[in-house]
Amino acid sequence: MKILVISDIHGNLAALEAVSERADMIFCLGDIVNYGPYPDRCIERIRGLTNTVVRGNHDNAIGRNMDCGCSVKYQELSNAGKVFTKTVLSAEEKDYLGNLPITSLIEREGKKFLLSHGSPGGDIYKYLRPEVSDKQWESELKDISADVVFLGHTHLPMMRVIHGVTIVNPGSVGQPRDGVPMASYAIWEDGRIEIKRVRYDIEATIKGLHETEIPPHLISVLAKILREGGI
Repeated sequence: MKILVISDIHGNLAALEAVSERADMIFCLGDIVNYGPYPDRCIERIRGLTNTVVRGNHDNAIGRNMDCGCSVKYQELSNAGKVFTKTVLSAEEKDYLGNLPITSLIEREGKKFLLSHGSPGGDIYKYLRPEVSDKQWESELKDISADVVFLGHTHLPMMRVIHGVTIVNPGSVGQPRDGVPMASYAIWEDGRIEIKRVRYDIEATIKGLHETEIPPHLISVLAKILREGGI
């Protein structure tokens, strides 16, 4: 069995379309929208690919009119993106985002896969970066019954094994922040896990941003993030 795992698309249609690897199942770990120019088309594409999707903090912000819980560093970018995204999406699309599950536990071929955006327990705002200690992971996994835990949110790819539980962050499809400006995703295949990268048309996404109502100075910041793989 082959599973494609994607996360943090952030309205970047060109990046999402570049992730074209075939798989038996597709898991999406949330944050389909915000920051990017094509939130509606990304929602449409995700819905056509899979119904195995969990809610990210930006999906929650748009779908439930909440704060994104972003760091100060990204707050202005997020707020401007939120204003734009809300004008583009239909009421039905906002409802879809706001009613996605927080976590999902899926069992296939004797393996239990837990999907969540921020933390195994379902905190969509919690950042569990690659350098988190084993002790903290032990605490996060205390009441979790799963063989594999898939998380997003940090935009930083990661693979860890803690007491037999494999933890995977596929990185970000639409806005990688680890210095590699390529769409990032993960493949789980018969127990083997690989983080993969694919190039996409970054300039097409930036061109799309210039066609939005996002303020020009913030588009410049977003363009830098896309071209350099983070700030």
